[in-house]
Amino acid sequence: MFTTNEVLPEDLIIQILLWLPVVSLLRFKCVCKSWCALINGQNFINKHLLHNQTTSNKNRNARFLLIQRQKSSNDHVFSKLQYESLEILSTQAVPSPYFGIPKHIEINIVSSINGLVCLDLNAGNTDIVLWNPATNETKVLPKSGISYPQGRALTRDVGFGFDFKTNDYKVVKLLEIFDPDSEYCIDDINYFYAAEVYCLSTGSWRTVSTSAPRYFIDCCYYRTYTKGMFSWSASIRDDLDFFPGILSFDMSNEVFLTTTLPDGDLEDPNGTWRIFFVLNELVSLVTFGKDRERLENCFYIWSLLEFGVKESWTKLFTIGPLMGIEKPLGFWKNESLFLRNNEGQLLLYDSLAQKITNLQVDGRPMQMITYVESLISLKGGNDLEEHGNS
Repeated sequence: MFTTNEVLPEDLIIQILLWLPVVSLLRFKCVCKSWCALINGQNFINKHLLHNQTTSNKNRNARFLLIQRQKSSNDHVFSKLQYESLEILSTQAVPSPYFGIPKHIEINIVSSINGLVCLDLNAGNTDIVLWNPATNETKVLPKSGISYPQGRALTRDVGFGFDFKTNDYKVVKLLEIFDPDSEYCIDDINYFYAAEVYCLSTGSWRTVSTSAPRYFIDCCYYRTYTKGMFSWSASIRDDLDFFPGILSFDMSNEVFLTTTLPDGDLEDPNGTWRIFFVLNELVSLVTFGKDRERLENCFYIWSLLEFGVKESWTKLFTIGPLMGIEKPLGFWKNESLFLRNNEGQLLLYDSLAQKITNLQVDGRPMQMITYVESLISLKGGNDLEEHGNS
């Protein structure tokens, strides 16, 4: 009796399997022990991810992950959308351990790299979980356990990225720590700033040797990741005052950079909001008016060419004015923009045709990210090949 390997050479089997989606590969692990060992092997996992990230395959294998509130129950759910067609592939409850959490607590998508998604549970003392939506594997990060002499540390925000030097996945946590001897005061209380990093390869937290600049994080939604740099919308303090900008963390060198926002289109007597996304692998800034009494908003899009250099901000284009739009949610191809309107519907604005399409998604959209499905495991990350742009 012939085995599969006797009929087809292993190299050919591998080339065929590389074209298959993760859901099929998970089923094919049951074919035989040799296939299970092959698909579970780190070498095949790396090859499969790199195959999905090639220029010709990237959009075909990419997905949008949309977190939304169901209209009927107000529960959090995740929907997967095919990148090219925007077809809804599936809708599921939030992964364990977030299933059944109180409705008033927010779940935020931090970022996604190589098919791994980082979520934080905004419930005072932030809980963090890593999740692979394709394999449904989850990993709840342990509490830090790092003590400070002052004994009082508050988590301000988190980030998730990839270290190209060590081929490892990292979660960075920004901390505000009470310090009775500090000269900097908030409401007559002294603080200093620190950061901790969790490495997937070691499964533990450690402190970052470089100190974090003084800052105020604007909002946990306004953060993004690209090319090994995680960035937050923040107000950065200099010697005299705070200035609007972004606070960025280099995942490989573990240093902070600050970048002042560009001049122009940022001042509005009715209030201007700003959100950061990734467009063409660059941190991109979207500013827009946020006056609910007005029906029209204009959206101004900028891209940052070099971290830490204010002059490298480049204004790309302006969208609008548009009526009844509440906020942007991210970019699609050809610089199209996902929007949420005042009724909580998901829209797509085609900037070339200047046309708005209702995507008919059932639920109030909260956040969207792109990701490429992968077999990457949450058991460890230090033996991974060099990749990490998705």
